[in-house]
Amino acid sequence: MEQQRPAARSVYGMLILIFGLAAYAFAVAAVGDLLIEGHLAFQIIYYLITGVVWIFPVGKLLRWMAEAYKK
Repeated sequence: MEQQRPAARSVYGMLILIFGLAAYAFAVAAVGDLLIEGHLAFQIIYYLITGVVWIFPVGKLLRWMAEAYKK
């Protein structure tokens, strides 16, 4: 596979980031609305966990985007 140019990686990465994060936020809100209708403490715990989980895939995506500039 041909190595992508840094600018192409940045564009692809930003598109994935924008649409992926928006889809994740809608999915988290929809699941949270369906499953967590109970106590406020459960809602807080759910949204705290899901609010942090997205950082790990985004970190990998940003590292992938930055790899092109290291060469």
